[in-house]
Amino acid sequence: MFDWQAELAPPPIRHDTTAASVPPPVTLVVVPTAPLTSASPKPSFTKTFRGKSALSDPLPMPYMCGDMLSVKITDDVYIRGLDACKTNLRGRLALNKGDKPPTSKDLAAKLQKLWKGTGPWHLTFLGRGFYEFFFNSQDDMRTVWAADTVNLKQGLLRLFEWKKDFNMHTQRQTHTQVWIRLWNLPQEYWMERTLYDIVGVGTPLLIDNVTRNRLYGHYACILVDLDLSKDIFYEIMVEREGLVFPLAIEYEGLPDFCKHCKSIGHDVPKCHWLHSRKDDANNKDTEGKGKEKVPVKKPTWMPLKDNPSGTGSSKTRWQTCKYYFIYDFKKKV
Repeated sequence: MFDWQAELAPPPIRHDTTAASVPPPVTLVVVPTAPLTSASPKPSFTKTFRGKSALSDPLPMPYMCGDMLSVKITDDVYIRGLDACKTNLRGRLALNKGDKPPTSKDLAAKLQKLWKGTGPWHLTFLGRGFYEFFFNSQDDMRTVWAADTVNLKQGLLRLFEWKKDFNMHTQRQTHTQVWIRLWNLPQEYWMERTLYDIVGVGTPLLIDNVTRNRLYGHYACILVDLDLSKDIFYEIMVEREGLVFPLAIEYEGLPDFCKHCKSIGHDVPKCHWLHSRKDDANNKDTEGKGKEKVPVKKPTWMPLKDNPSGTGSSKTRWQTCKYYFIYDFKKKV
């Protein structure tokens, strides 16, 4: 064996060792830490969670705006939420007095039988009789929307357009589905897209089969969703390249709408928010003058001043009655 091999070789094992080999001691180095005091407060759970969120971006930190705690949401995520709700509808179930409201499962089972031609959908209960319906396509949503009011055994389900920032406590039913007639419209304008473009008074939902098949050419009939809280127009100007012409619009079965309380079913003269039932009971003796009610004053008897003859007084009436009583008595005798 060469010298360099002897230097690299491991040390020989000594079998005569009776005591077990002891490993060298390990020295632990303790780093002192500063105790938590009032000058260095412990971070809160909210700050730790928002600073190290599982999301890709950290959550926004709330801030004080005056006396209120405010927070700003992420705009691009909110826009994606709006896009996901474009195929939604809202509805309110109006029950009769004393009826028990159905469960969401029972309502979905009843509507499933009526909406057989649509794809998968589901609903969620919002409270105060309001529901939100989720559809997979615009076609399914418009098909259901065109059905207007759904008559159930336990009430009426009124469907209306989905809008953002819905508040059930301030919601008023101002939309209704109405068939409109477009009179004296030339046949070259009877294409489906052209008819949808012309209907500017509301949201077009459906074209009837007579108009679609051109079986009757006097007017085109289209079902629209109409907002009664806005102005109702009976004429619209149609524009195309090189020509502008007016087009008459007729509404079929337009319901009464009160612009004071924003409710369907009555007009302003019959609004109980303006005319309470107590006022109606006090003004029973009224006469009609168009739609306005003019109160009629009851005639009251007042004694005449400076009346030496006593005409109109109770004394004169007693003398008159006494005269007829004596005359009638003599006549009988």
